[in-house]
Amino acid sequence: MIVYGEILFAENMIIGGVLLYITCEIHGLGIPDRVQKLRLLAGSVLCGFFSLTVFLPVRTLLTLLMEAAFALCVCLLSFGREKLWQRALTFLLVTYFMGGMTMGLLLLTHHSGMYTAVGIYTGDMKASLLALFTGIALFTAKQVIKTIANKKFYRQHIYRVKLLSGKNEVEAEAFLDTGNGLHDPVSGKSVAVAGKSLWQRMEEQGFLRQERYCAIPYEAVGGGGVLEGVRIDALYIGKRRIRGCIIAKSDGAANLGEKDAAGCEMLLCRDMMEREF
Repeated sequence: MIVYGEILFAENMIIGGVLLYITCEIHGLGIPDRVQKLRLLAGSVLCGFFSLTVFLPVRTLLTLLMEAAFALCVCLLSFGREKLWQRALTFLLVTYFMGGMTMGLLLLTHHSGMYTAVGIYTGDMKASLLALFTGIALFTAKQVIKTIANKKFYRQHIYRVKLLSGKNEVEAEAFLDTGNGLHDPVSGKSVAVAGKSLWQRMEEQGFLRQERYCAIPYEAVGGGGVLEGVRIDALYIGKRRIRGCIIAKSDGAANLGEKDAAGCEMLLCRDMMEREF
């Protein structure tokens, strides 16, 4: 195979920039500013130069060690010293993933090319096809990162709660809805929203006594209404005790039916974690 150095350099500079950007996204570094963009550009150029070591008569083991050292250097240049080892490892894993995907593309399209520990060479593959593949890979990676981040956020906002009313007690899984600012307009007390299954258990345990009933007006995107509510003595979120809050019954418009996707039966008000009770 004839390998042209300038094509090898250009391809790996572009792919290196994509890999650094994906690494940046995985570690949640946010939108790069002007300095960060210049550092990423410098890292991309370094990736291009490093691929030229494929012309050197170096053994495989030494090549792998060189790649590990290079990952540390390029991440130090692009991101700084903070979490250097973690970012270098992420960069290596993303590199191997993209390399495998590229080799799969070469096999599917019957193009000559190669993938080594130090670089990718796509041979006679058209630039437009490579650009399309890179764009699809980048979009897929961003969607995967977004999905994982959303799931992580969701898990971090799930709590085991305990409701007390007199001698009655009910436990459930609850989600802290940072967009829920529902309050009783009369007392100003925070309101949590219970799904139908939890409301039924509260009814069975004697929570729904007439003297504790109240009505909670609410407004939401696309409409509003009035929720049926009941005052309870206390709500425990872990070891945190919240006295005298109100539990409202979901009417379906509160995005909580029997249970949500994570199995939660209640939406907590954001003030329940922000205020001292």
